[in-house]
Amino acid sequence: MNITVIYNPAAGGGRERLLCRFVAELEKLGARVRLYHTRGPADATRYLQSLADQGDCVVAVGGDGTTNEVLNGLAPGVALGVFATGTANVLAKELALPRQPEQAAKVVVQGKSVPVTPVQLNGRRFIMMCGVGYDAWVVDGVNLAVKERFGKLAYVQSMLGQIRRYGERRYRVVVDGRPLDCFSAIVTNGRYYGGSFILSREANILRPQVQVLLFQKPGVRFLLRCLLALLFGRMERVDGVASLKARRVEIHCEGNDEPIQTDGDPAGHLPADIVVEEQSVPMRVAEIFQ
Repeated sequence: MNITVIYNPAAGGGRERLLCRFVAELEKLGARVRLYHTRGPADATRYLQSLADQGDCVVAVGGDGTTNEVLNGLAPGVALGVFATGTANVLAKELALPRQPEQAAKVVVQGKSVPVTPVQLNGRRFIMMCGVGYDAWVVDGVNLAVKERFGKLAYVQSMLGQIRRYGERRYRVVVDGRPLDCFSAIVTNGRYYGGSFILSREANILRPQVQVLLFQKPGVRFLLRCLLALLFGRMERVDGVASLKARRVEIHCEGNDEPIQTDGDPAGHLPADIVVEEQSVPMRVAEIFQ
């Protein structure tokens, strides 16, 4: 098995020893490994696009942002593997991927492939989620120096700083042709959010459609109820939260200067055209994954 490993040394503060153990186990299992250290934002995408042959599988070693970059450079038919060493690692949680390097290597080499359908936001792929409103403000407001040093605490700091802004902007969201209004929105391919919190029990990453959560009431008290519900996996039960399945979503806001986040990183500004792709990507998971 020919494997290209893309390692982001900045993700999660760097995990060089884990990387060495992961690569050593891949080679022990008979894989031929090509290793690349990324040098900055979007470097993984550029590097993969420069390769004539990416191998049988490309493994992203880092966080969800690293996986996003790899996804956007991945050639058709090449499998995607993940060894999560980043801050949140939502995709790893979604696919029940191990955090230990030896077990992660075994999943890549000895596991199976399942079809996961990427989603495009304005022509760029994402695999887990995108958001506008409060969700995007939090990501946009994260202090990168704090994130590098303290991990998830950087997001908590930003969440607290953005709470009072919730409800100040209204968004028009068109879900498969149906126009709806809201004060914040998350479009998700999977169930999890922020690592281990269940955002949507209706979402299924193996299904070729997304789940759209619309927060349709203004006010800080409503937002706090939603955040509390998130802690218990009950977001979709909150009065004022609509959850809809979709294959295409358009989002607009007056002025269209509002930020968007995808897979935990800033992703430009509105308007947003979100489309589920026709072709799935084979993702490496454990044999026992259901």
